[in-house]
Amino acid sequence: MFTQFGATAESLGKASTMVFRIGTDAHLYDDPDDVSMAPLLESKFDSEKCEGLKRLLALIAQGIDVSSYFPQVVKNVATQSLEVKKLVYLYLLHYAEKRPSETLLSINYFQKDLGDPNPLVRAWALRAMAGIRLHVIAPIVMMAVEKCARDPSVYVRKCAAIALPKLHDLRLEENSAAIEEVSLNA
Repeated sequence: MFTQFGATAESLGKASTMVFRIGTDAHLYDDPDDVSMAPLLESKFDSEKCEGLKRLLALIAQGIDVSSYFPQVVKNVATQSLEVKKLVYLYLLHYAEKRPSETLLSINYFQKDLGDPNPLVRAWALRAMAGIRLHVIAPIVMMAVEKCARDPSVYVRKCAAIALPKLHDLRLEENSAAIEEVSLNA
């Protein structure tokens, strides 16, 4: 009966589950082979990028290694979409230590985001930079903390205060005096 319209029981079943999943993210935990991630991450539409990033984060939560998508995710760090930006930051934080050379490519975008007019973006950029556990970027994070400690937004200043112990944990003996100075001036 439905075959004359090109509908099969399988396609109708998939369509009905799609309708019932609207508004939930449970479908993100479906079989990872069902959806090709690369086209979603490279899409020109922010909604598709969000879908791809949410799927990647869901797979990370399941313990699946999705570090092979790192180059596609890093490209999205320059987006204007707040949702995409936040998801990219979460992904980058997870794989920063495993892929340090590629993570360094995103540092310029974090620094650029520290000057964003939106305090949430400034705070996310600082939190992401402070969460990257690489000794190479510690001086850059130090300068970012100094800048954000004087930010007009209370939330950004709070994130700067939270970033100080993270800097200290990197055991920056050569920067210990500078860290103490920042904490006293903040």
